[in-house]
Amino acid sequence: MSSPAVSGGGVELALLGGSLRPGSFSTQVLGVCAELARRRGVHVTVIPAHQLRLPLYEPGAEAPAGEARRLLAAVRRANGLVVATPVYHGGMSGLLKNALDHLEDLARDTPAYLDGRAAGAVAVGWSEHGAAHAVAEVRNAVLCLRGWVTPMSVTVNSADMPPAEDAVWGSPRTVRRLEIMVDQVVEFAAARSATLSSA
Repeated sequence: MSSPAVSGGGVELALLGGSLRPGSFSTQVLGVCAELARRRGVHVTVIPAHQLRLPLYEPGAEAPAGEARRLLAAVRRANGLVVATPVYHGGMSGLLKNALDHLEDLARDTPAYLDGRAAGAVAVGWSEHGAAHAVAEVRNAVLCLRGWVTPMSVTVNSADMPPAEDAVWGSPRTVRRLEIMVDQVVEFAAARSATLSSA
């Protein structure tokens, strides 16, 4: 693997995962992205699926639940995001979609929603066709939240992975694609932060 070409000093990322299955490949992907970001000097907050067991988003609710408040705080601090979902019936997991719905509470922030933040999208599924649909759903949700989706999104075919805890690290092609995506998130976040600091 090539040495990191992007320095992320001062950048903070929030990484969201959408699978509750222990040892899932999408959880592994989240771990790989976190490590790749840390190697670039980035501060990482990983929000795995069990921390996204939120009540259904209710518009106009007086106050978000505790886990929702932690999600919102992590996203507010972050310069960028990585969102990794398993493929459920050709789309992202309902758990993750509900978490993204809770980001509606960022509507009155300045800037609102995910405006000015880059986000990488990953989908992991047994079918390449389903993974492509799921990653498109994640990309569309981020765009609707005014986020800047990276040119590189990653689909992972879990049928090609051995049942091992380090299966994703054992796939050089997958790691390289994740590396490109993380670099794009970090590079955009660093550039955006520098621009705001000099304004």
